[in-house]
Amino acid sequence: MSQHFSSPPRLVLGEGALEQLSKELRNLGTKVLVVTDPGIVAAGILAIVTNVLNDSGLDIDVFSDVVGNPDVSTVEAAEKARSNSGADILVAIGGGSSMDVAKSVAVVATNGGSIADYEGVDKFTTTPLPVIAVPTTVGSGSEVTKGAVITNPATHVKMVIVSDLMFAKIALLDRRVVAGLPGRIAATTGMDALTHAIEAYVAKGANPVTDAINIGAIEIIGQNLVAASKGDEDALYQMLVASSMAGIGFHDAGLGAVHALANTLGAHFGVHHGTANALFLPYVMDFNVSSAPARFARIARALGVDTTGLDDDQASLAAAAAVHQLAVDTGVPRKLSEVGVSEDAIETLAKDALVQADLPGNPREASLEDLIDLYRKAL
Repeated sequence: MSQHFSSPPRLVLGEGALEQLSKELRNLGTKVLVVTDPGIVAAGILAIVTNVLNDSGLDIDVFSDVVGNPDVSTVEAAEKARSNSGADILVAIGGGSSMDVAKSVAVVATNGGSIADYEGVDKFTTTPLPVIAVPTTVGSGSEVTKGAVITNPATHVKMVIVSDLMFAKIALLDRRVVAGLPGRIAATTGMDALTHAIEAYVAKGANPVTDAINIGAIEIIGQNLVAASKGDEDALYQMLVASSMAGIGFHDAGLGAVHALANTLGAHFGVHHGTANALFLPYVMDFNVSSAPARFARIARALGVDTTGLDDDQASLAAAAAVHQLAVDTGVPRKLSEVGVSEDAIETLAKDALVQADLPGNPREASLEDLIDLYRKAL
């Protein structure tokens, strides 16, 4: 069976990466819409970026009403702002929500209709408007992926819109925009990145290229996540890089049951995506370990577990334990009860998770009863 790897956008890394914006913008269009959220404005990050944008000489408008777990109405509002401004370039500043909204607006702007019309793979043909991504969290990887996740409130489903045409043109990884990232956000978004890398490393679509990228991301995250959650600026930058690596590593390898469970939880209850992934990751790892013990043993070693004298079956069991410990050390929620979810919601959640687009990539087949059990383990 053939395997695939899609080249992501060009990455510009390190301090000074933002200064590339002015030159790049002049080559892409005539007017800019910045897509971001109120937290980025309040933190002063928008001002850092727009000061650089102003050097381009292009007109700049801002849409700053992106919310967590954005839905179709958020995309519609952002597209209205873009249309009113006449913008032909989108600059996304923020986490996955802002980047997914910007990429969705770019699609609708040139293809028409609603973003809900394009749920699935390769559902549009006209090239979207150019997007430049400036990630300000250390988790989503959306700056390098070829799709977006948008909630459809009518169905309580997180739609996945995927196409090779949806890659951002450029992703700018500048340490200045994550230097002051609050510890809670560093922890939950960092666990999101770890979930991407681990799920993709064991996913059915994994290949030698994605394996190398994902295991490298797991190593960096294992070495830096706890320090990043405590505000260490060097660790935060390393996590920013690892997040993009994990994004590159999963968009062709695929994901699995963690994302099926987490996306459904987010669609129904609005739980932050990184928090939801962190809740389910160790339980799904325990569920999957029998399907790929050698791979889980490699994950354990990448996370710094000493597996000397252990065979793969023994070493693989240590991988989920290491992830549990990271959750403890970073203080992320570990139980559904901590985010307001009770037993009576589980059957509905499991039924929706069963039809999630990410579930078929899981290395072990999961039935409705399996998903119900996984939700209950996380209670």
